Amino acid sequence: MSSQKIYIDGLALVEGHFSGIGQYILGMLRGFDELIDANQLQGKPMPKITVVIPRDKVARFQSFGFKHIGYRRVPFSFRIMSALWHRGMMPPLDLFCGKGTYIFTRFVGMPLLFSKSCVIIYDLSYELFKQYSNDKNTRFLNKYVGKTIARSERIITISNSVKREIEDFYHFPADKITVAYPAADQAYFYHRNDKEIAEVKKKYGIKGDYVLALSNLEPRKNLGGLVDAYSDLPKSITKKTGLLLVGVNGWKVEELFEKIVSKVSGGLNIMRPSKYVSDQDKPAIISGAKLLVYPSHYEGFGMPPLEALACGTPVITASNSSLPEAVGKAGTLIDSHDTAALTTAMAAALQDSEKYAKESKIAGPKQAEKFGWSKSANTILKTVSEL
Repeated sequence: MSSQKIYIDGLALVEGHFSGIGQYILGMLRGFDELIDANQLQGKPMPKITVVIPRDKVARFQSFGFKHIGYRRVPFSFRIMSALWHRGMMPPLDLFCGKGTYIFTRFVGMPLLFSKSCVIIYDLSYELFKQYSNDKNTRFLNKYVGKTIARSERIITISNSVKREIEDFYHFPADKITVAYPAADQAYFYHRNDKEIAEVKKKYGIKGDYVLALSNLEPRKNLGGLVDAYSDLPKSITKKTGLLLVGVNGWKVEELFEKIVSKVSGGLNIMRPSKYVSDQDKPAIISGAKLLVYPSHYEGFGMPPLEALACGTPVITASNSSLPEAVGKAGTLIDSHDTAALTTAMAAALQDSEKYAKESKIAGPKQAEKFGWSKSANTILKTVSEL
């Protein structure tokens, strides 16, 4: 294991807008850092881990402050490297970086001449739920994921639910698929105090009590169903408690916006923050919520519910795909297509909010403790050491 060289595709890590994939790569690398620290103290050898980045993203990479993770620049800018990757025209990556084991972090790999590789696949929405997906991205993934899998020695994924889907859809051997869960770092995601919550609410123009929806605005997240369920709550609840939608605009959102405008004009308090919410302010916004509701139709894992549990905030989420794995018994599960059931669950949580809050402050962090970046990093290292 000690002489092994591991190269990690870092495009999603260094891009401007930090996606869920970028968060996963960052967590994985920080987990590697922790492992290397611990093993070096014990005198155990570790592989050399290098992130492959475009030539113009060194400062961005260095801003993360890794202790033991190095980088290797390729002779392309971010824009050119991304374009070549999207068109399937990247030259073999090991010509620039050398022979080693490559981890491709975004569904689709790059050519290699004399190295082995594994690929991380986060979900199969582009195949199983095309109606909810971005059309352009779906076409790209439909074209290239299968080709990547065919030349990969292993697949890493983020839940047992997706592992089963990969087995069924791609007929890939189960013993060559590794589950390495995401995690909510509890040094960061924990319940914040009233003063910090008040400051963050003021910063983003958030007034009063609120139910929180935290996700990209796209059809798969079922925010239209959430708006309908919230609208059906008793007026005594909606007068006191608004619905706060936090997340960037995705695709196919016109119908959702029309619905929101209609409901707001009818007197409902449906809010969005006054500006983009930074990652550093997320824990306070989560902590300030009466509950987080995440009624998604499909997920590869479902980070917002786990982050909310880590902060001790009550969670209502869907009973489909990977979401039961993420929340365990610490959250309330409903059918994402059953709007009435969602309304009932929200009403119960809001009418007895003190009880739900007290229980969640204990059960939530306990559930979050089951996941850890160093655990998942160790799982990934074991997987690639077998190649």
